[in-house]
Amino acid sequence: MGKPTDKSKKPAERSGKKTAKKSKNRFLNFDLLYQLSYMAVISQAGVPRDRMFERAATLKTGPADYFKRLELARTRLGYDYATACRVVGDAAEEEEMKGLLLRLSSSLLSGEPEATFLSREAEAMGHAYDNDYDKKIDILRKWTDSYISLILAGVLVVIVGIISTMIWPIELVFILGLVTVSVGTTALGVWLIYLMVPMERVVLSKPSSTEQKLARKMLMYLVPLAAVACALVVLGGVPNGWIMLTAGVLILPIGLVSHWDDQKVTRRDSEMGGFLGSLGGVCSAVGTTVKDALGRMDLDAINFLRPQVKRLHTRLLSGIAPRRSWEYFIAETGSELANRSVSMFYDAIELGGDPAKAGYQASLFANKITLLRAQRKSISSSFGWLSLAMHGAIIGLLIFIAEVIGIFGEMVATAQESMPAVTDGPAMGAFTTFNMAGLDIMTSLVFPLVVAFTVGNAMAPSIVDGGSRLKAMRNMGFTLGLSGFCLVAFPFIAKSLFASITI
Repeated sequence: MGKPTDKSKKPAERSGKKTAKKSKNRFLNFDLLYQLSYMAVISQAGVPRDRMFERAATLKTGPADYFKRLELARTRLGYDYATACRVVGDAAEEEEMKGLLLRLSSSLLSGEPEATFLSREAEAMGHAYDNDYDKKIDILRKWTDSYISLILAGVLVVIVGIISTMIWPIELVFILGLVTVSVGTTALGVWLIYLMVPMERVVLSKPSSTEQKLARKMLMYLVPLAAVACALVVLGGVPNGWIMLTAGVLILPIGLVSHWDDQKVTRRDSEMGGFLGSLGGVCSAVGTTVKDALGRMDLDAINFLRPQVKRLHTRLLSGIAPRRSWEYFIAETGSELANRSVSMFYDAIELGGDPAKAGYQASLFANKITLLRAQRKSISSSFGWLSLAMHGAIIGLLIFIAEVIGIFGEMVATAQESMPAVTDGPAMGAFTTFNMAGLDIMTSLVFPLVVAFTVGNAMAPSIVDGGSRLKAMRNMGFTLGLSGFCLVAFPFIAKSLFASITI
């Protein structure tokens, strides 16, 4: 029997595969730039065509899947490479991959050298990636400003709803509508930012550096501890503010460690291009191996990569296999950029390529990504602190106004009960229509709103910044702490303002 068609598969299985494809598509440009750069470097080493395609199929990227299909079409169906590229390209879903494979098929049929074609495609993809990244950065800069406006508008809607309870009775449906609009606005802002950000992999998928391993261990212990602690606090009848403060204090260390790792990875990435370029130049100029070239370099002149490079040199001198030594080097950096640029450099040299050309191409790739990420950091750093300041302001304002209106409503109700009945003139109710029932509902919904704003204002800066997902714990710890402080402090401040007023 043949393979089942998509119609015979379960809906959950089909939807899961569609989700996985969409996730890969979001990284397509980032992966395709690396795929073409790698193949261009490998092809310049003069390796046979079949070996070059075999290496291209082993990369852990989305485009590598198409080269795996290409190899299967060649080995199992007996196609030549030009025909295999055309067949696989015609079936490709992504337009970028379809165009690349069809152009590659035409190039192979014309007899053009693979190195010439791949170098031209890698250069064109580099320019396209620059333009696309710059465009997304410009859009992201506008959307970060828009996100602040959306959050402020959502809070303003709720505040107007709270104040409106003093004027006119408000229906439950209208109150729930206001809250839904506010929460929906926050979710919409986070989702739009997620769509606009450039998608790239910054850290290795498996925790490798010291900080990454520590953050993963802390995640395994502190998150369950935070859940247990919050449950105990809830059972003890402690106010919600203390619950959020407890959760924020317990998860903040995870985010801080991940944030420190991100800073170190960024610094190491900034030196990776220069290091590989210099190493390739020394290897080519002296005509020696990488191990001897490292011995000729002044390793103390390297700043952020110095410990990792010295350990790499020590391992090579100790007789450890070169590939294994470089794998340890990549793991210690914890950087995906180091993984990709080093693989380009080392594989080209291993296949007999010119070290100077390999080092130049690897440094060009690393420096391009580093410079583009620096533009993103200029937006994310300012937006992160602005989001925290805005979060503290809106949460404090929301809680304070809700408490003031609630206290004022209770005072009005007490005054109405204590006043004697008036038969000849208008009653006090003729001058006020204070809606105590609507106010109670609005104040009961303040805490869910605080939770929604806390999560949204923690996620948005993390998405803009990129990198490890555990960095979101840092922003979450800050927003939880600010929300908890406001829930504890501002009701006390509001009550203090009315303490001197007696009815």
